[in-house]
Amino acid sequence: MKTPWRQTVSLDNWHWLKTKIRCALAADDPQLIDQFMAETQVMVGLGRISPWRAAEAAFRLLLDTAHDYSLPWHWRCLCLDHAYRPLRDLERLARGEAQRYRLSLLGRQLALTELIPSLPYLELEGKRHD
Repeated sequence: MKTPWRQTVSLDNWHWLKTKIRCALAADDPQLIDQFMAETQVMVGLGRISPWRAAEAAFRLLLDTAHDYSLPWHWRCLCLDHAYRPLRDLERLARGEAQRYRLSLLGRQLALTELIPSLPYLELEGKRHD
């Protein structure tokens, strides 16, 4: 069975947006996170990914990116600032004790997040700054 064009394009675009966020490939574009969240809703609407899995993947992406001290500080802070959004979706979706417990663990991770400073540019380039 052939996959409709819109689904293929959206899925490819969704994965590309995830990569751009995780690697800070467009760190000067704060709209990228909004675009990713909107594309995630498209994927859920098309049935390409379950709502719970999509929200948890978005949360992990944003939190993992925020913890990556090799990325620019402003990008990490922006990702941390937006991590509540998929967590809020998970709160709405939580059914049953197991999902509520998982949600509480994720919420605790967010609440206890402390960011260490990003590496200076010279250290990223492998140069010492004495």
